[in-house]
Amino acid sequence: MEFKEISIEDQPLFNDFKYICSDYEFSYIYMYGKEYKLQLANDGKALIIHSDFKKPVYYMPLGDTVHGIKSVMESCNKKGKPIFAKIPEEYCSIFANLGFKLKEDRNSFDYIFRNSDFVKYEGKNFRKQRNNMSNYLRYNEPYYTNDVNQHIEECKAFVLKNYTQNDIIEPTFKVLDSLDRLNLKGGIVWNRGNIQAFCVYEKVSGDTILSHVELTDNSHRGVHAYMINEMSKTMEEEYINKEDDMGLSGLRRFKESYRPCRMLKKYTAYLE
Repeated sequence: MEFKEISIEDQPLFNDFKYICSDYEFSYIYMYGKEYKLQLANDGKALIIHSDFKKPVYYMPLGDTVHGIKSVMESCNKKGKPIFAKIPEEYCSIFANLGFKLKEDRNSFDYIFRNSDFVKYEGKNFRKQRNNMSNYLRYNEPYYTNDVNQHIEECKAFVLKNYTQNDIIEPTFKVLDSLDRLNLKGGIVWNRGNIQAFCVYEKVSGDTILSHVELTDNSHRGVHAYMINEMSKTMEEEYINKEDDMGLSGLRRFKESYRPCRMLKKYTAYLE
């Protein structure tokens, strides 16, 4: 089994696979390929993603999943027992039938939100967002445009001005440079002629979009609530997948504060 680094040229390999969750969308894989140390193998029957981030794991093979699992097991026969990660709940039985034990991986759960909740911010659950946005609008003069593709260089300059982490800068630049090829869209919050926040997202199914980037300058926490409110007004899809929280406590609290309507559970599979 030969693995190679993931490149933009691998995009067509994923065209025939339906939306499963964030981890199996090519845009996400390409965006975080370097950060998660992802590699890809394709034997004509299955696509197999390998990650060497923190510990070696394989994602659920796409295509002929059973064939892919058996291929990995055969390849790892002399090296140890393989671990599979990012397995959505509805696919767990495939691994169980092959003798694997399964364990919930809370750090990789996708957060699924109802778009209509963000359009209105109604009720006590969204009091914080309402108050933040109201305070933000009281002291600022923002407007939202749905045209990130026309302001790529300005968005890059915004990122460099407000962020220093390579694990934010590099993935964001990769998607900004590939917006058209990956069929991504995005919006910008302008305030007195300057970018104050921007987002990048894509439609992944008839009723769901996947949000890849949501960056703000943090000058006022209400800017994020405003951006999500404005972004949601432009969408017809019912749900927004905001990916996982990577086990980061601060990010988990922030995403939970927006009240997901459900969590897309994922599991790790291992052999005893």
